[in-house]
Amino acid sequence: MSDKLAKRARKARIDTMQRHVLVCTDDDCGGTATAKALRKAIDAHGLRSTVSVAKVDCLGICNPGTIAVVYPDGVWYAGLTPRRAERLATEHLRDGQVVTAWRFHTNPLGPACRRSAPPAD
Repeated sequence: MSDKLAKRARKARIDTMQRHVLVCTDDDCGGTATAKALRKAIDAHGLRSTVSVAKVDCLGICNPGTIAVVYPDGVWYAGLTPRRAERLATEHLRDGQVVTAWRFHTNPLGPACRRSAPPAD
């Protein structure tokens, strides 16, 4: 691995990451403000080293309000807003309790996706 890539990996905290939240920011979802509020709530709860938030162009499920998915849990949420970001950060990301009011689907990553080491080349 190059030094530049190693430095970026450390900055992104990939060695301590436990959850990834993908937030749809397509024009239909309007998730940019929700992603920003979620990052702020994650920081406030001291979860920055274990939870990442990635803005994605489209998750392929258009619905009023923001769509997001939390991995490796595979919990899909609909109707998220900046105001709801705090509850998602507190209940799901900090306490491990799914917010059932906004969950519309669950499909956790299976064991094959959770390998501890990459396959040999």
